[in-house]
Amino acid sequence: MKTVNLSNKAWLTLVRLAVATIWAYAGIFEKLLNPGFLNPASTSYVGITVQYLAEGSPIRGFLYAVVFPHVLLVGELVMVGEVSFAILTFLGLANRLSGTVAFYTNLIYFLSAYWTGTEEYGINLLLMIFDAFLVINGPGPLSLDWLISRKSRIMNMSLLWFSIGTILYLSVILFLLFY
Repeated sequence: MKTVNLSNKAWLTLVRLAVATIWAYAGIFEKLLNPGFLNPASTSYVGITVQYLAEGSPIRGFLYAVVFPHVLLVGELVMVGEVSFAILTFLGLANRLSGTVAFYTNLIYFLSAYWTGTEEYGINLLLMIFDAFLVINGPGPLSLDWLISRKSRIMNMSLLWFSIGTILYLSVILFLLFY
């Protein structure tokens, strides 16, 4: 039996496209096109989901202090974030920045929902690993970042983009906490 030997560049592209499709499904189909996601009268309202997840979450205090007071705004941020992650990851644009923010988003999802079952545990853990992989390795040669990096080295500065993404994510958390 003959095995297929894919290059590292091909793997980067495949991982990136797989991650983009997961974000697209979550952001577009489960949130943007779901009329109940931002509707408090709906059973699929984001507030009901957060309330359920907080029941067994080790970050219950965080959810009550940061998310509940602004559940509608957080729902909008999640929706915009997930759609943005999908588009940027698919294009391989600002990959390290969006991957960092996506990593933290998945970390919050993971800590909020892992106790609900293996599906939530698995998908969020897997996405955190893939997000970290793409932040470290970049999006590969079939990406806009690669085209930009041919003219400027800034797209290849992993630590810079990781730092900016971390500061951006923490800024949103602090805004929600003190708003």
